[in-house]
Amino acid sequence: MKFALLGYGFMGGAHLAAMRRIDGVTVKAVASRTRPSADGPARGNLDLESGPLPEDVAWLPDWREVLKDPEIDAVDVCLPTDLHREVVLAALTAGKHVFCEKPMALNTEDCEVILRAAETSSGTFMVGQVLRFMFPYQFAAEFLKEQGRETVLRCVFERKTGFPGWGGWLGKAERSGGAILDLLSHDLDQVLHIFGPPDSVRAVTLGPVDTMRATMRYEDDLEVEVAGGWFQSELPFSAGFEIETDAALLSFREGVLRRGDRIIEMPEQNPYLDEIAYFVDCCRKGIAPDRCLPAESAAAVRLSNLLRESRDENGRGIAWQM
Repeated sequence: MKFALLGYGFMGGAHLAAMRRIDGVTVKAVASRTRPSADGPARGNLDLESGPLPEDVAWLPDWREVLKDPEIDAVDVCLPTDLHREVVLAALTAGKHVFCEKPMALNTEDCEVILRAAETSSGTFMVGQVLRFMFPYQFAAEFLKEQGRETVLRCVFERKTGFPGWGGWLGKAERSGGAILDLLSHDLDQVLHIFGPPDSVRAVTLGPVDTMRATMRYEDDLEVEVAGGWFQSELPFSAGFEIETDAALLSFREGVLRRGDRIIEMPEQNPYLDEIAYFVDCCRKGIAPDRCLPAESAAAVRLSNLLRESRDENGRGIAWQM
């Protein structure tokens, strides 16, 4: 398969490095507004495998020109979120397979338009919800299946980092959707994936800069929390969770996964490689990406925006009403 990468910032660099390790995949072109520098793509808040643009990969300034190339089988969209709708629709119309970095789009309306286009397209469409391919979160899902939802006493997902100074567009809510959609939608997708849609939601701020503590409440009185966001610029990235049942405690803190007092050994993995390799396999087989369905990614966008609305209205409770 021949790929093109649209966007070569922080995440684009990690995706390119991953794609070049997949057997039978060739990255033919990268489209970005400016020619990548010798240092490589912009660096963000994670130490991801990346590097400068390889000499055998063509650079084009306009993603539209990439879509005209009949040799390109698939595109990987790593552009700012406010461009996702236009670019994904154009790529699907051009008959390409499309892998889109999360979130799918800025709002539910855009997601619904994309979903309709994907249903009639000849290509495979998937959104990169990378936590679904990370071992600690996969282990958590299996842990909850084993324990049973009815045994859960407490469940909290956390994710926080300093205000993003890279890329230029991330800090602009009209382009990225802000911290809830861009950052915390990772964990909100996990909540939906593991527990399903809530009955109602509410959120309050944790203080500067763009933060929240969210509560998803279910009909059986279960409450699941997601907390974090963008804080002062010097705060390092951290993410984890704690799930307590009436018989066990599972936690993931500072890169260590524990069940009670026992440390769970984690395999070495590159989840970006794993998610794109899975997408490639779906394309080759002509099957839907069941591990990461687009409709589920759209639901994460909807939940993110409901929670931002609640937070901005001082914690007003909002019904899910699917």
